Amino acid sequence: MKKTSDGLQPVQSLLARERLSIDAMYPGRTCFLSHLGAVRKLVVGPWIGHRDLLYSLALANLSPDQRTSLGRAVLVDYGREFGVGRVVLTALDSGLPLGGSSLLLTPRKQGPVCLYTWALGDQASAAPCQWVLMRAQPQWALEKPPKPLTARALETLDALDAKVVIAVATAVEAVQVAEQCLRGLQFAAHPRFAPHLATDPRPADAPGGMWLWPHDALTVDSLRRREPNVVVLVDAPERLQKTAERWAATQPQSIELTQASCPGRKGREGITAFLQACDGPRVLLRGDPTWAQSGEQWLRDQGIDVETQSDATQLGLFA
Repeated sequence: MKKTSDGLQPVQSLLARERLSIDAMYPGRTCFLSHLGAVRKLVVGPWIGHRDLLYSLALANLSPDQRTSLGRAVLVDYGREFGVGRVVLTALDSGLPLGGSSLLLTPRKQGPVCLYTWALGDQASAAPCQWVLMRAQPQWALEKPPKPLTARALETLDALDAKVVIAVATAVEAVQVAEQCLRGLQFAAHPRFAPHLATDPRPADAPGGMWLWPHDALTVDSLRRREPNVVVLVDAPERLQKTAERWAATQPQSIELTQASCPGRKGREGITAFLQACDGPRVLLRGDPTWAQSGEQWLRDQGIDVETQSDATQLGLFA
C-alpha cells in the first residue's frame, strides 16, 4: 500500500477551520449524521443526513425542538455532492441499514481527501482518498474476535425455551441482528429499537422469551423483571462486559453471559480489500482503546501507515 507525504496536521487543520461536524454536535456547526445512534446526544441544530436515516429518525422519540431540527434537516443521497464551507462532501453507502453513510471530504483548494467511516458493512462503498478515518471494530481489530451471532444459535435457544436478551449498542445493530438472525422467531424489542423493526408480538403464555436490548439499559429494572437466563453481548467493549458480570452476579437466577459479533460487518479480509479500493490511504484510528491498540498493530503488520487517537483525545469533529 502506498503512503502519502502529508502528516496528520493537514487533516486536523482542514477540520478545525470548517463549519462541519460529523456525529458530534457543536454550536455554529452543521452536523452530518452518519448512522442512527452514532450521535451520543441529539442536540438541536442544523443537521444533514441520508434521506433513509432522517426518515428513520422521524420514528424515534424526539422532543418538539428536535423535531423542528429534523424538519429543517438537509436530505442527501448516496453519490451526490454537496458542500459545507470550503469542503465538497459526498455520502457513500456504508453497507449498514437505516441510511448508514460514510462521508468523503474533498477540499475545494489544497488539503487531503479524507473518508470518514463509523462502521462498515459487507457491501460498503469505497472511494480513492489520502486518509480513512476509522473507528476500531472487534470484527477486524481483534486477533480472535467473538464469532458472529447466527440464526441457528438463537433458534436453538428458542427451542430450549430460554429467556434470551440480545444486547446491542444502537438501532443499526438491532436491525442487522433482527434481519439476519431473528427471521421466523418471535421477539420483543426495547422501545428505542421497536419503531425500526417489524416484529410479531410474542404470545403472553409462551414459556421463553427473546428481547433486543440496548447496551446502556442492561441493568434497568424492566429487564430484571423479565428474569433472563441468557444474555448475548454483541460487540461489547470490556467495560460493558464487566458491568454485565457484576449485574448478573446480583440476580436471583443463574445467567449465562456470552459474547458475539454483529453479523454483516467487515472482517480483516474485507477491511484489507476496502483500503485497497480506497487507493492505499493512511488510517486515523479512533474508538475503544483496547480495540484500537489491537487494530493498530494489525494494520501496521499489513504495511498500512496508522495514526491513533483514543476516546479521551478524540478529534472534536469525529465521534
